[in-house]
Amino acid sequence: MNLRYFLSFLVISAQFSFIQPDSTKRKEIPDYTFQPYAWEVLGSRSVRYNTDHDVITVSSDKWYKGIYFKVTGAPIKINDMKVYFDNGDKFDVSIRSMIRENGHSRTIELPGGERRITKVDFSYETMGSNRGTATLTLWGKY
Repeated sequence: MNLRYFLSFLVISAQFSFIQPDSTKRKEIPDYTFQPYAWEVLGSRSVRYNTDHDVITVSSDKWYKGIYFKVTGAPIKINDMKVYFDNGDKFDVSIRSMIRENGHSRTIELPGGERRITKVDFSYETMGSNRGTATLTLWGKY
């Protein structure tokens, strides 16, 4: 009976000796040629420490489905955001939310499907003082 266990152990050990560990396998390079929706930076603004507003002008001719913004450097309280489109329409988004340092907003879907954005107007309050400047970066999903 012990001989049977010993032979089974040898057969199993021999099978595992031919299996390559994961580190020696060839890694697949992902294919990024097809992306149903991709994100790109539409613009960025350096923010001062007082109640203010800034406009980010978008120079791209792409059609966008959604947007979001990221805050780096310091927290910002975003009050309002107006998105302007190439046909003259305006989309008013009430944010009224504190975006912490290195935080971001939710994805804001644009009304009417894909649209061309000409500019985005932000109304905000910076929090704190003497902490340098914050950077507000706008991203678009196309």
